[in-house]
Amino acid sequence: LSFLKLRASYGVVGNAEIGNFPQLGLYSGDAGYAGVSGQRPSQLGNPDLRWETTKQFDVGIDFGLFSNRITGEIDYYSKLTDGLLLNVNVPATSGYTSITRNVGKLENKGFEFVLNTQNFVGKFKWSTNFNIARNRGKVNNIQGQIIEGGISSMNRVMEGEPVGVFYTVEYAGVDPSNGDALFYKNTKTGSSVDRTTTNNYNEATRIVAGDPNPDYIFGLTNNFSYKGFDLSLFFNGVTGNQVNIYGMGRYSSANMLYEDNNTVDQMARWRNPGDVTNIPQIRLYTINGSQASTRYIVDGSYIRLRTASLGYTFNATQLRFLKIEKLRLYASAYNLFTITNYPYWDPEVNADSFDSNIAKGNDFYTPPQPRTILFGINVSF
Repeated sequence: LSFLKLRASYGVVGNAEIGNFPQLGLYSGDAGYAGVSGQRPSQLGNPDLRWETTKQFDVGIDFGLFSNRITGEIDYYSKLTDGLLLNVNVPATSGYTSITRNVGKLENKGFEFVLNTQNFVGKFKWSTNFNIARNRGKVNNIQGQIIEGGISSMNRVMEGEPVGVFYTVEYAGVDPSNGDALFYKNTKTGSSVDRTTTNNYNEATRIVAGDPNPDYIFGLTNNFSYKGFDLSLFFNGVTGNQVNIYGMGRYSSANMLYEDNNTVDQMARWRNPGDVTNIPQIRLYTINGSQASTRYIVDGSYIRLRTASLGYTFNATQLRFLKIEKLRLYASAYNLFTITNYPYWDPEVNADSFDSNIAKGNDFYTPPQPRTILFGINVSF
């Protein structure tokens, strides 16, 4: 043991990241009513709005081993937030759909672990950095509000659950006799739950069906160098989260309900009595399992090679006759490859048109992050 330090802190901070002027009643200009211009109310004001307040406790250990060849950090934190700033749904008959309010309390607890190692320190150098974090959030009180957002309002804020959990009907597969999509009823009678299936979507009850917040976030960096060569590889990823693909799934994985190009999994559709499959019968322009349900809640875990860089730096002897102080050639790649079971383009996704402090993990034809390769020269005279 070459180094050891214990840390602890406690503090109270505020958060006002809610956009501009949410406390004001706003108007917008329009020119679309019988060709006559005018103004209309566009935002419901809330003069009682205030900052969120977060009380946070942290405790951690910094350590070093073997003359600091191995160093690391272990941290634990607990955050209690009061007066959550959330977009609360209001009856549409009011002329509005939501209002920003201070609603309820939120608890976040988690740990972070960092490990740095110098594996080789001679002519050949190799160092590694690994970090992993886990956070568990839970809404403790929202004063009986029903707060929803995202695609088809599938994200919800609920007491006892993390912010933004997916709340929808549970898909039960396909009836082998006729190709109908089936759903679990999930109706509660006392402490019992009806797990029978139905082909009538309206008979099924919504349940908590997933969480867009990952269980773990991690990263791994390896740096190598030998003489003038250097190589850096950075991997990162998440695990334990789900993504809502209903935004595009209802068009491209929906049994030909629309004319969009369909995903290849539709090849496994039900065709004949007795077929056992999870893809309902194709019925053009007819709804058969394309409603919002757990059919479109999928695993969003991934591991991605975020960056890779290979370079060569010329030494002073090599540069002696060029009158150059430093010369480095390099090639870098970003998003080189991704390991995932995600069925669409990119698991690291959130559709901009649905993004909010409630709605996370929604995909709606979101283009994937590009794979980029760069070549460069650094010269110092």
